[in-house]
Amino acid sequence: MSKEENPSTENNDNQNRYLYLKEIIKAQLVWYLINFLILFFQLYVSFDIPYINNFYIMIFKFIGSSFFISFLLYYTTMVYDLSFQELGISFKNFIENSKLGLQLSFFFLFGIIIIHLSDKNLRVNSIINIHNGNDFRLSIIYFVILFICYLIPAFSKELFYRGFVYYHFKKEYGIIIGFMLNTLYYALSYLDLRLITIAIHLLMAILTTYLYEKTDSLVTSVIFQATYQASLSLYLFSFDKWPF
Repeated sequence: MSKEENPSTENNDNQNRYLYLKEIIKAQLVWYLINFLILFFQLYVSFDIPYINNFYIMIFKFIGSSFFISFLLYYTTMVYDLSFQELGISFKNFIENSKLGLQLSFFFLFGIIIIHLSDKNLRVNSIINIHNGNDFRLSIIYFVILFICYLIPAFSKELFYRGFVYYHFKKEYGIIIGFMLNTLYYALSYLDLRLITIAIHLLMAILTTYLYEKTDSLVTSVIFQATYQASLSLYLFSFDKWPF
Protein backbone atom coordinates (compact mmCIF):
# COMPACT_ATOMS: atom_id res chain seq x y z
CA MET A 1 0.00 0.00 0.00
CA SER A 2 1.58 3.30 -1.10
CA LYS A 3 1.81 6.15 1.33
CA GLU A 4 -0.33 9.14 0.38
CA GLU A 5 1.43 12.47 0.16
CA ASN A 6 0.51 14.89 2.91
CA PRO A 7 -1.21 17.96 1.36
CA SER A 8 0.30 20.27 3.98
CA THR A 9 3.79 19.01 3.14
CA GLU A 10 3.16 19.62 -0.56
CA ASN A 11 1.95 23.15 0.16
CA ASN A 12 5.02 23.85 2.27
CA ASP A 13 7.27 22.60 -0.54
CA ASN A 14 5.54 24.90 -3.03
CA GLN A 15 5.85 27.84 -0.66
CA ASN A 16 9.54 27.16 -0.08
CA ARG A 17 10.13 26.77 -3.80
CA TYR A 18 8.83 30.26 -4.57
CA LEU A 19 10.15 31.89 -1.40
CA TYR A 20 12.99 33.43 -3.41
CA LEU A 21 10.45 35.41 -5.46
CA LYS A 22 9.14 37.02 -2.29
CA GLU A 23 12.68 37.97 -1.32
CA ILE A 24 13.36 39.48 -4.75
CA ILE A 25 10.09 41.44 -4.67
CA LYS A 26 10.87 42.82 -1.20
CA ALA A 27 14.29 44.05 -2.29
CA GLN A 28 12.86 45.38 -5.58
CA LEU A 29 10.28 47.47 -3.72
CA VAL A 30 13.03 49.05 -1.63
CA TRP A 31 14.97 49.70 -4.85
CA TYR A 32 11.94 51.44 -6.37
CA LEU A 33 11.35 53.49 -3.23
CA ILE A 34 14.90 54.81 -3.13
CA ASN A 35 15.05 55.59 -6.84
CA PHE A 36 11.66 57.27 -6.91
CA LEU A 37 12.80 59.47 -4.00
CA ILE A 38 15.87 60.38 -6.06
CA LEU A 39 13.62 61.12 -9.03
CA PHE A 40 11.31 63.23 -6.86
CA PHE A 41 14.15 65.44 -5.65
CA GLN A 42 15.53 65.59 -9.18
CA LEU A 43 12.22 66.90 -10.56
CA TYR A 44 10.84 69.05 -7.77
CA VAL A 45 13.77 70.20 -5.65
CA SER A 46 16.34 71.74 -7.96
CA PHE A 47 18.42 74.85 -8.53
CA ASP A 48 18.49 77.17 -11.52
CA ILE A 49 22.27 76.81 -11.87
CA PRO A 50 22.93 73.83 -14.22
CA TYR A 51 26.24 72.57 -12.81
CA ILE A 52 25.14 73.01 -9.19
CA ASN A 53 21.93 71.14 -10.03
CA ASN A 54 23.89 68.27 -11.63
CA PHE A 55 26.14 68.05 -8.57
CA TYR A 56 23.07 68.07 -6.34
CA ILE A 57 21.51 65.19 -8.30
CA MET A 58 24.71 63.13 -8.06
CA ILE A 59 24.75 63.58 -4.28
CA PHE A 60 21.26 62.10 -4.01
CA LYS A 61 22.20 59.24 -6.35
CA PHE A 62 25.27 58.53 -4.23
CA ILE A 63 23.41 58.69 -0.90
CA GLY A 64 20.45 56.66 -2.17
CA SER A 65 22.67 53.98 -3.70
CA SER A 66 24.81 53.79 -0.56
CA PHE A 67 21.70 53.31 1.56
CA PHE A 68 20.46 50.53 -0.72
CA ILE A 69 23.85 48.79 -0.62
CA SER A 70 23.81 48.86 3.18
CA PHE A 71 20.26 47.53 3.25
CA LEU A 72 20.92 44.75 0.74
CA LEU A 73 24.17 43.63 2.35
CA TYR A 74 22.54 43.47 5.78
CA TYR A 75 19.44 41.73 4.41
CA THR A 76 21.32 39.12 2.39
CA THR A 77 24.16 38.33 4.79
CA MET A 78 22.50 38.70 8.20
CA VAL A 79 18.90 37.70 7.43
CA TYR A 80 19.19 35.53 4.32
CA ASP A 81 22.63 34.17 5.32
CA LEU A 82 24.40 34.59 1.97
CA SER A 83 28.16 35.03 1.81
CA PHE A 84 29.98 37.86 0.03
CA GLN A 85 31.28 35.27 -2.43
CA GLU A 86 27.74 34.18 -3.31
CA LEU A 87 26.85 37.84 -3.92
CA GLY A 88 29.78 38.26 -6.30
CA ILE A 89 31.83 40.40 -3.92
CA SER A 90 35.21 38.89 -4.62
CA PHE A 91 38.62 40.44 -5.27
CA LYS A 92 40.10 37.29 -6.77
CA ASN A 93 41.79 38.16 -10.08
CA PHE A 94 40.95 41.79 -9.34
CA ILE A 95 43.60 43.23 -11.68
CA GLU A 96 42.60 41.00 -14.60
CA ASN A 97 38.89 41.66 -14.08
CA SER A 98 39.51 45.41 -13.85
CA LYS A 99 41.52 45.36 -17.08
CA LEU A 100 38.73 43.48 -18.86
CA GLY A 101 36.14 45.95 -17.60
CA LEU A 102 38.24 48.94 -18.67
CA GLN A 103 38.94 47.49 -22.11
CA LEU A 104 35.27 46.88 -22.83
CA SER A 105 34.40 50.26 -21.35
CA PHE A 106 36.87 51.98 -23.70
CA PHE A 107 35.13 50.58 -26.78
CA PHE A 108 31.71 51.51 -25.43
CA LEU A 109 32.83 55.05 -24.54
CA PHE A 110 34.40 55.45 -27.98
CA GLY A 111 31.12 54.41 -29.60
CA ILE A 112 29.09 56.90 -27.54
CA ILE A 113 31.49 59.72 -28.46
CA ILE A 114 31.16 58.78 -32.15
CA ILE A 115 27.36 58.97 -31.84
CA HIS A 116 27.68 62.36 -30.13
CA LEU A 117 29.93 63.71 -32.89
CA SER A 118 28.21 62.18 -35.90
CA ASP A 119 24.68 63.51 -35.47
CA LYS A 120 24.38 67.22 -34.77
CA ASN A 121 20.58 67.00 -34.87
CA LEU A 122 20.22 64.64 -31.91
CA ARG A 123 17.52 65.92 -29.58
CA VAL A 124 19.53 65.28 -26.46
CA ASN A 125 20.54 67.28 -23.44
CA SER A 126 24.18 66.37 -22.96
CA ILE A 127 26.26 67.90 -20.20
CA ILE A 128 28.96 68.91 -22.66
CA ASN A 129 29.08 69.44 -26.42
CA ILE A 130 32.26 68.65 -28.32
CA HIS A 131 33.17 71.23 -30.98
CA ASN A 132 36.97 71.10 -30.91
CA GLY A 133 39.97 69.42 -29.33
CA ASN A 134 39.75 71.42 -26.12
CA ASP A 135 36.12 70.38 -25.67
CA PHE A 136 37.10 66.75 -26.18
CA ARG A 137 39.91 66.90 -23.60
CA LEU A 138 37.60 68.64 -21.14
CA SER A 139 34.92 66.01 -21.74
CA ILE A 140 37.38 63.23 -20.85
CA ILE A 141 38.12 64.97 -17.53
CA TYR A 142 34.38 65.25 -16.89
CA PHE A 143 33.94 61.60 -17.83
CA VAL A 144 36.58 60.43 -15.33
CA ILE A 145 34.89 62.45 -12.57
CA LEU A 146 31.44 61.10 -13.49
CA PHE A 147 32.80 57.56 -13.79
CA ILE A 148 34.17 57.71 -10.24
CA CYS A 149 30.89 59.19 -8.97
CA TYR A 150 28.89 56.45 -10.71
CA LEU A 151 30.88 53.57 -9.21
CA ILE A 152 28.66 53.48 -6.11
CA PRO A 153 25.33 53.60 -8.05
CA ALA A 154 26.74 51.00 -10.47
CA PHE A 155 27.78 48.72 -7.61
CA SER A 156 24.33 49.14 -6.08
CA LYS A 157 22.66 48.08 -9.32
CA GLU A 158 25.00 45.16 -10.05
CA LEU A 159 24.84 43.90 -6.47
CA PHE A 160 21.06 43.71 -6.73
CA TYR A 161 20.51 42.46 -10.28
CA ARG A 162 23.56 40.23 -10.64
CA GLY A 163 24.60 39.37 -7.09
CA PHE A 164 21.09 38.87 -5.67
CA VAL A 165 18.49 38.38 -8.42
CA TYR A 166 20.68 36.34 -10.78
CA TYR A 167 21.92 34.27 -7.85
CA HIS A 168 18.36 33.09 -7.14
CA PHE A 169 17.40 32.50 -10.79
CA LYS A 170 20.61 30.57 -11.39
CA LYS A 171 20.16 28.51 -8.24
CA GLU A 172 16.56 27.61 -9.10
CA TYR A 173 16.77 27.08 -12.88
CA GLY A 174 20.43 26.67 -13.82
CA ILE A 175 22.76 28.95 -15.77
CA ILE A 176 20.96 29.14 -19.14
CA ILE A 177 17.38 29.62 -17.92
CA GLY A 178 18.59 31.75 -15.02
CA PHE A 179 20.57 33.93 -17.44
CA MET A 180 17.52 34.45 -19.64
CA LEU A 181 15.19 35.18 -16.71
CA ASN A 182 17.64 37.64 -15.17
CA THR A 183 18.05 39.46 -18.49
CA LEU A 184 14.30 39.75 -18.99
CA TYR A 185 13.70 40.75 -15.37
CA TYR A 186 16.34 43.49 -15.57
CA ALA A 187 14.82 45.01 -18.72
CA LEU A 188 11.21 44.91 -17.52
CA SER A 189 11.95 46.13 -13.99
CA TYR A 190 12.69 49.59 -15.41
CA LEU A 191 8.93 49.93 -16.05
CA ASP A 192 9.58 51.52 -19.44
CA LEU A 193 7.79 49.56 -22.18
CA ARG A 194 9.14 51.49 -25.17
CA LEU A 195 10.71 48.97 -27.54
CA ILE A 196 13.97 50.87 -27.98
CA THR A 197 14.37 51.22 -24.21
CA ILE A 198 13.66 47.54 -23.61
CA ALA A 199 16.18 46.64 -26.32
CA ILE A 200 18.87 48.82 -24.69
CA HIS A 201 18.23 47.34 -21.24
CA LEU A 202 18.20 43.80 -22.64
CA LEU A 203 21.56 44.38 -24.30
CA MET A 204 22.98 45.87 -21.12
CA ALA A 205 21.65 42.96 -19.06
CA ILE A 206 23.16 40.41 -21.45
CA LEU A 207 26.58 42.07 -21.34
CA THR A 208 26.76 42.60 -17.58
CA THR A 209 25.33 39.18 -16.69
CA TYR A 210 27.78 37.53 -19.09
CA LEU A 211 30.69 39.46 -17.54
CA TYR A 212 29.55 38.47 -14.07
CA GLU A 213 29.18 34.81 -15.03
CA LYS A 214 32.53 34.80 -16.83
CA THR A 215 34.52 36.35 -13.98
CA ASP A 216 32.42 35.21 -11.00
CA SER A 217 32.85 38.73 -9.63
CA LEU A 218 31.02 42.04 -9.77
CA VAL A 219 34.20 44.00 -10.54
CA THR A 220 34.01 43.85 -14.35
CA SER A 221 30.27 44.44 -14.61
CA VAL A 222 30.44 47.35 -12.13
CA ILE A 223 33.15 49.07 -14.19
CA PHE A 224 31.15 48.59 -17.38
CA GLN A 225 27.92 49.73 -15.71
CA ALA A 226 29.63 52.89 -14.39
CA THR A 227 30.98 53.62 -17.88
CA TYR A 228 27.53 53.08 -19.37
CA GLN A 229 25.86 55.51 -16.98
CA ALA A 230 28.63 58.13 -17.04
CA SER A 231 28.99 58.21 -20.83
CA LEU A 232 25.25 58.40 -21.50
CA SER A 233 24.85 61.17 -18.93
CA LEU A 234 27.80 63.17 -20.24
CA TYR A 235 27.48 62.82 -24.01
CA LEU A 236 23.80 62.11 -24.69
CA PHE A 237 21.18 62.59 -21.99
CA SER A 238 22.61 64.59 -19.10
CA PHE A 239 20.85 63.39 -15.93
CA ASP A 240 17.41 63.66 -17.49
CA LYS A 241 15.47 60.48 -18.32
CA TRP A 242 17.99 58.31 -16.44
CA PRO A 243 16.73 58.24 -12.84
CA PHE A 244 17.77 54.60 -12.35
